[in-house]
Amino acid sequence: MSFKALCTRSPCARLLACVLLAAACALPAQARAPQALALPTQAVSPAADPSQGGGDPLGGQHAQASVGAHISSAFSPSGGALALVLQAIDQAHSSIQMAAYLFTSSDVARALVQAKKRGVQVQVLVDWKSNFDEDARYARHALGILRNAGIAVRSVDVYPIFHDKYMVIDRRTVQTGSFNYTYSAAHGNAENVLVVWNAPELAAQYLADWQRNWALSQPVELPY
Repeated sequence: MSFKALCTRSPCARLLACVLLAAACALPAQARAPQALALPTQAVSPAADPSQGGGDPLGGQHAQASVGAHISSAFSPSGGALALVLQAIDQAHSSIQMAAYLFTSSDVARALVQAKKRGVQVQVLVDWKSNFDEDARYARHALGILRNAGIAVRSVDVYPIFHDKYMVIDRRTVQTGSFNYTYSAAHGNAENVLVVWNAPELAAQYLADWQRNWALSQPVELPY
């Protein structure tokens, strides 16, 4: 199927086409800086009734593509992944809700502290086992930076692992991908980061998931 044909199919196919095009933009010669991609400026229709031949037969949620929405992608190691994460944090104006499987990055911690100092509401939700129930000295240090700055940090232990890795920024931008907020993810591992800017419908879906897990979490208290 041609790329043009893919773009004329269902809303899910359109979103997939955008993601595929974003990945295609990240060629090796261009992998040293985040790549930006404009999404279609015409809003995508909401998911149709599967019984009428449309929508997602598996029951997945669909988000409309907002006018002016665009995608940035980056990769690690040495492909701008950390820089794109920090850029997303630095551009926050009102709120950041983060879900993190692992959190050991001092760079990300300091960026979140600076956001709070700008008046941004910052809330961080992490997996309990990977950050506290194992040898997690680096996690305790990074999360301690947040707690000492007055940032709300809670942990989840109701799943085998809480494996989410995303941020909802200003209720309209989503940063996601395989990238853990760790030094290893930025400098050693093969990871990817995707930021969908100015997409409030998509952000609302991620925020609803984040709020559901926040309600299942417990406050983090670090012994010092």
